[in-house]
Amino acid sequence: MTGSEPVPPESIWNLEKAKNQSITASEGGVRLHSAYNPEREASGAVGRDEVFQKSAVVFYGFGLGYHVIEFAKLAMERAAAGKTLPRLVLIEPDVKHFFAAMAVLDWTPVFTLENLIIAVGCPSESVLPLLEDGTKVNVGETGVSDSWFFDIPSFTAHSVPYFNEVRSLVKRNQRKNEINAATLKKFGKLWCRNSIKNMSQLENCAGISQLADIAASCPFLILGAGPSLETILPYIKEISERTITVCVETALHTLLRAGLQPDFILLTDPQFWAYRHIAGLEAPESILITEVSAYPSVFRFNCRKILLCGSQFPVGQYFEQKLGLVPGDLGTGGSVASSAWNFAHFCGAKEIYTAGLDFAFPNKQTHIKGSSAEQTYHTLSSRLTAPDRFTAASLYSANAAPGKDYNGSVVLTDSRMKMFSWWFEARLAACPETKTYTLCPQGLAVPGIQKAEVSELLKHPEIKAFKQKLLNQAENLPALVSNNSDKEKLQNILKNFPQSDFLTAYPFLKEYL
Repeated sequence: MTGSEPVPPESIWNLEKAKNQSITASEGGVRLHSAYNPEREASGAVGRDEVFQKSAVVFYGFGLGYHVIEFAKLAMERAAAGKTLPRLVLIEPDVKHFFAAMAVLDWTPVFTLENLIIAVGCPSESVLPLLEDGTKVNVGETGVSDSWFFDIPSFTAHSVPYFNEVRSLVKRNQRKNEINAATLKKFGKLWCRNSIKNMSQLENCAGISQLADIAASCPFLILGAGPSLETILPYIKEISERTITVCVETALHTLLRAGLQPDFILLTDPQFWAYRHIAGLEAPESILITEVSAYPSVFRFNCRKILLCGSQFPVGQYFEQKLGLVPGDLGTGGSVASSAWNFAHFCGAKEIYTAGLDFAFPNKQTHIKGSSAEQTYHTLSSRLTAPDRFTAASLYSANAAPGKDYNGSVVLTDSRMKMFSWWFEARLAACPETKTYTLCPQGLAVPGIQKAEVSELLKHPEIKAFKQKLLNQAENLPALVSNNSDKEKLQNILKNFPQSDFLTAYPFLKEYL
């Protein structure tokens, strides 16, 4: 039914008797189930062992429900034998189809399953959180990469655009998980080593959790190191008086040269090269936000205060859980720019401006001139290896392809940048209360981000007094581990790490410890 009105199945499907006297159906001239024995057809499709070896089984539509019901019956048999069952996820955009299916067949076996999720009439972007844990980095065969998808064309024909969008989101996340797995294989030992070495910083650093919703009335400005950042540098000081400025570590060198110490600096990458972007620099008026897996030298950076966000990696998460710590989660997204946006949203921002977040190569530049990345190219260059060689490698090493900027012009981008921009697209759709604007239209256009003029932003009132109060409050936050009993507990866990419960939860890290 829809509301209080029942939905006649005949208004949706052409119902008829199969050869075995069961009900079968067709829709739009396409048969949904077998005309001979729909139960046997469904049982053969869902009864394979490999289906039950996944953590989730997902149906894109389900027709009358034969496949779903047969899966539920088999699942109950396996449960009676003491076997672990995957989560069952049913996706159907049309409420009428769902209730009409239940009017035709008996769905009782389905509703006896404990681990059942029914997503009916849900926006496409809300499907992924049902399959993936957004509080951690999904690696390899996890989340959507550990799900079995029943994607039967006749079940999805009534809502092709919706299911196409869901498929696209799932494929992107599967690709993201593959990248995460490759990254773990390459940097897993580094993550573990850094986290263990930095764990004592829990006694020195506060968490960002107490900054939640602290600046809901103020606009934020997120600054990346893309080439377009250069266009707003002449106005950066005036803009900073009207916004809370958050920069990624790659942009710090350029901003300091322009005479601006940002309010917050984000560095969440554990690699040495991320530290290199701030090495030799100092920002005594800025607050650095990082996590325990960062390169250890990051914690010697000369700044006003170092705050920790929740770790996205298993070692840090294990210690946080054991100590009962809640540093404040900035989620995942593949790039530090996503962490910067999450921080602004975490602080309650309803209006976020961006500059230098290009996700592309305007004028075939990879970074703003004078950035630490560009300086590194010059440092590594020689008579036989010109800086342009490094630039060319960055431009074309990840399947370069054309895209469109905010003005509709063609701009060069690549698959890696598209992945980052997709995260923003999905995140913005999930947070409609926060409006995001770009001051630099030369970058790859991201749905959900609107163009804005610097002149309009400069009409905002100055918030210098509020910013000073905010920074003073952040500077005086207590350390995450401050009392003696917690310090002793931390040292005991460190002394006996890794314990068996950690290796049981994260067996893939055993070779890195």
